[in-house]
Amino acid sequence: MGRLRDELTEPWGILVAGLAGGLAGVGLAVPTAAAVGIGAAVYGVKVLLSAAYGPSEEEKNDRRALAPAAKPAYGTPAAIWLKRAETAVKSLDELAKGAAVTATDVAASHAAEEADAILTTMRRLGGQSVAVSKALAQAESKGLDQEALALRQAANAHPDDASAQQSASAVADRVAVRDRLRKVQASLDGRLQSSALGLEGLLARVAELQATAASAGEIDPSASDLASLTTEVEGLRVGLADAEQAARTALGSPG
Repeated sequence: MGRLRDELTEPWGILVAGLAGGLAGVGLAVPTAAAVGIGAAVYGVKVLLSAAYGPSEEEKNDRRALAPAAKPAYGTPAAIWLKRAETAVKSLDELAKGAAVTATDVAASHAAEEADAILTTMRRLGGQSVAVSKALAQAESKGLDQEALALRQAANAHPDDASAQQSASAVADRVAVRDRLRKVQASLDGRLQSSALGLEGLLARVAELQATAASAGEIDPSASDLASLTTEVEGLRVGLADAEQAARTALGSPG
């Protein structure tokens, strides 16, 4: 119904129908009422075909890419670490303001750009944390482990009872799903924590480089200093990519 409503309000369809009706009225000398009917028919066919076939897979992917990531609930570990990461990145952006004149300026600017990209990935990871939390809420229930144990004992006691075997297997599967989701949730929270702390560490390193350069008369940072910044950023990026892939796998999303 949403697709049909979109097509009904899509301006290009209305324009095409209007042109078709207008051309029929002028070029073919069709009476006005008939021309209006032709325009309406063209518009109706366009709407029905578009609604029937729907958006392409590419359009769907584009919409998913543009959709903002869900925000973790206030007070959750994911929300806390995202907030700290956002604060660190904002401070890095402040340090990187101005023209990139010296090697220190260039290093600060590069670090700020990389930190922005890392924060974007962290926000996406926070959205996945929300999805995992919702899935976990569906899998968990009070007394699930006790129920699984009781059903397994009943199934073992009655190996020929198909219903008992199926019940035990169903609950065991649910327990397995819950345990996997718990593991993924802990992994996501841990990765968000380490990434936020890593960004705070990156901020401290950039501030130190700038302070050293300023006190020593704008000397350039050493090659080892620059390599250290690059290594820190790459480590954060790789860790986030691994956590994101694990979350996608757990949620059944394509890699």
